[in-house]
Amino acid sequence: MKELFFNNGKAYVILRSIPHHNVTKKDGNVHAEAFNAWKTYLGADHVLRTTTDFLYCETVPDVEWEDIIEPPEDEGITPEK
Repeated sequence: MKELFFNNGKAYVILRSIPHHNVTKKDGNVHAEAFNAWKTYLGADHVLRTTTDFLYCETVPDVEWEDIIEPPEDEGITPEK
């Protein structure tokens, strides 16, 4: 089962969590080629950073909806002619 992560009001499905040291050079900078290779391989559209890991994620789209307004109980619904 996939784990959800919520950040700034958006929901993300975590595809994979990768520790910083797996995509960081010895000088402390992120190795862009390795970072992007993981993103492409996993099909992630967003990457979040925690204190220990990079979370390669898929954004959960916002659901479009509208309220259903039911008629009051005393009003009957009449069929259209």
